[in-house]
Amino acid sequence: MPSNDLTLAFSLQALEELARPKRAFEDAATWASHVGIVSSESSFVERRRVREAEYPQDFLSGPRSIEEALSSLRNHFETERYVFVGADETSGVVEMVTDWTFQSVTDAATAADWRLETTFSTGDDWP
Repeated sequence: MPSNDLTLAFSLQALEELARPKRAFEDAATWASHVGIVSSESSFVERRRVREAEYPQDFLSGPRSIEEALSSLRNHFETERYVFVGADETSGVVEMVTDWTFQSVTDAATAADWRLETTFSTGDDWP
């Protein structure tokens, strides 16, 4: 069984794909040592979105790339594992960062029993 001594970083895009992102954050905090957000958006935008959503994070990435943020977190938090939960378009990020593992938000949601946001489209066959 994998250790729960881990640092878990969500991308903002991954959080947007969850039906209840705040609840996922709270759940992750019960089994991960450190939980937070990394984003390539400006600090102002990132902090505003986190504040509005009331995410209980241990860290934010600040004004840097996701790769730089993950490297910095690796140097700041000493845990056995480092997991980046991201959207599909961020899957290549961890290839450039030592010790981090990528987990798609879909796979993470399945493993942790988090619900994904569903969108319904109304096509021509809608009554």
